[in-house]
Amino acid sequence: MPRRAPAPPPRPGPHDLLLSAEAIRAEHAHWADPIVDRSIFGTTSPPDIASVFESFCARELGSPIASARFYRVSVACVAGVTLEDGRPVVLKAQRATRREDYLRACAEFRAHLADQGFPCPRILAGPVRTGDAYLTAEDLLETGTLADAHDPPIRRSIAAALARIEHLARDFPSPERFGRSWFTGVPEGRTFPRPHTPLFDFERTAEGAEWIDALAAEARARRFSADSPRTIAHFDFRIEHLRFDGPRLVATYDWDSLHHEHPAVWIGTLAPHFTADWQRDTVVRAPTLDEMRAFVTDFESHRQAPFTSSERPLLSAAAVYAMAYTARCNHAERPAEEGWNGDLRPLLRAHARTLLDTGL
Repeated sequence: MPRRAPAPPPRPGPHDLLLSAEAIRAEHAHWADPIVDRSIFGTTSPPDIASVFESFCARELGSPIASARFYRVSVACVAGVTLEDGRPVVLKAQRATRREDYLRACAEFRAHLADQGFPCPRILAGPVRTGDAYLTAEDLLETGTLADAHDPPIRRSIAAALARIEHLARDFPSPERFGRSWFTGVPEGRTFPRPHTPLFDFERTAEGAEWIDALAAEARARRFSADSPRTIAHFDFRIEHLRFDGPRLVATYDWDSLHHEHPAVWIGTLAPHFTADWQRDTVVRAPTLDEMRAFVTDFESHRQAPFTSSERPLLSAAAVYAMAYTARCNHAERPAEEGWNGDLRPLLRAHARTLLDTGL
């Protein structure tokens, strides 16, 4: 016997919109200056930002916002909301400096994976240009729990998922729409790309970072060493963006860091970062060298193909370059303080030379 559909929640009024603004205001309290919001929306006013999300939902999803669940800022501004029609969705605003074709390709690739049972949310609307931002809406996956990638079964589950992505990507059309990663794609004459967020100013904090820049330049000089085919790769596939049921991966988030890249560059880039969670201070964010090596071995085991002798130098160089980029961000944030949770400068100092000389 069919059940009666539940009555929809009441239409949101000014107080409910204020609830969204309060969620934004609470996040802003964690920042000395909400510079990311300003770079995306052109304002830091919580009611004005809430209004942008409200208008987007009413126009593109056909339902206004009933209540706010969360608001988080990192590279993008992300809001979890419940719509008036009862749907829980995630709204994401990114700077319009990103290519619309790239964001659409990301949405299509998610659908491609989801159609084959991979646990990633589908895009419901967007990307839509609104002022200086691109907005998207996606399903809110609320399954699973947080985990720690230092736990070997969790690490192996992450590696298995990456091998599955590589396999499922093989028949996706026009993968070149995703472009190259920073390691291979940054123009000649530059070591690093423009920082991924306005929170970091590399030029202003160059003093004292010369050793980091030198290691990054040496690593990047090896970017032409492999002849392997490229794949579509998720370059931010780390524990913060994953949820688990026991050791089984059941949800994945943040699918806007896709590139068409050599698997060795992909896995080398993730090796120093797969343990990182910037929302939890209780998690040790950096892996050990042994954990990085185990992560690579796990990936090779699940894809049933080891990296070749021509790929190994590329793998190691990509790992050093990735550590150097994060170390450069760490230096820009706290140039005089080193060794805090998530600071990769100690890992880079200790192991970059070994990785470049003998490999990962």
